[in-house]
Amino acid sequence: MRLFRPLKLLVISISLPFCFTPAQAEELMVYSSRNASYLTPMFNRYASESGVSVSYIINNSSEALIRKLEAEGEESPADIFLTTGALNLSLASQKGVLASISSRILKKTLPEHLRSKDDDWFAIAKRAQAIAYHPEKLSESELQTYANTYAALADSKWKGKLCLRSSRTEYSQSLLADLSHRYGEAKMQTIMKGWVSNLVHSPMSDDLELFTALETGACELTIAYSYYLPRHLLTHPNSKIELFWPEQKDGGVHIDITGAGVVADSDNKELAQDFLEWMLSKQAQPQYSRLSMEYPAHRRVYPDRAVAKHGKFKENKTHVEEFSPYQSTANAIARKARYK
Repeated sequence: MRLFRPLKLLVISISLPFCFTPAQAEELMVYSSRNASYLTPMFNRYASESGVSVSYIINNSSEALIRKLEAEGEESPADIFLTTGALNLSLASQKGVLASISSRILKKTLPEHLRSKDDDWFAIAKRAQAIAYHPEKLSESELQTYANTYAALADSKWKGKLCLRSSRTEYSQSLLADLSHRYGEAKMQTIMKGWVSNLVHSPMSDDLELFTALETGACELTIAYSYYLPRHLLTHPNSKIELFWPEQKDGGVHIDITGAGVVADSDNKELAQDFLEWMLSKQAQPQYSRLSMEYPAHRRVYPDRAVAKHGKFKENKTHVEEFSPYQSTANAIARKARYK
């Protein structure tokens, strides 16, 4: 990885401690579905070490950004595609909008299941699908006995006690595709029907809504991404909600990622690769973990304390490219089970 150069955002004026000649000036364009509040501090820190200006386009829809890259083709100004969800990155790869790059640093930093087999996308952070619960309603030992897998939540014991996020959200889609790959179509039909039967009310659109339902006693347990609880605790410091890690005797908890790749038609591939390597450095990873409340993707970087305090777990290491083909099957099962 080469020496980093200061960066300034085109949308935010950053004063650099020295001047550049036009020949020195370089620029990156990032297309991202990620919240700018998590990205801007990283760009600002990079600014103190580099001389590269960065502009970005934010769109909450990863698919819309992929379509934009396809439509722009060689005329696209984008250099980096940064998004949430391994399924979205896999789709971008399938559409041919990402470039394969050779980086010894990224391969050394990331385990195989956190990077593309074609080396065209790489995780920069990860989050785990936990079971969230209120300890005044349920005990950990009860969960160890009756909710130690995602499938166990289909048992009639949980009827009228379960809340879930909508199956139509990209976060649910990743879990459902993974479970369809693990369990097979027939068993997954039984699981989803059981979940729907146990719901206390219609699926919700956001994990933070799930935590509100737990707080008010509307339900007793739910499946939620790990990083939502630290965020919930920022505004609800007295909350008693806890996380339980299922699948510890089986395949491990479901993992999804925030990741990025170099755009295939970028004119700045070397510079874009340099930025990705910086994002995966031991210096940048702790800060991004602290901002997003996700787990670092770097195999030797520890998570922020607010994240780490919820305990360690065994993660599922199935590569997204193995379960992504099951997404359409999972969607069909959800429709049949009336899991909206």
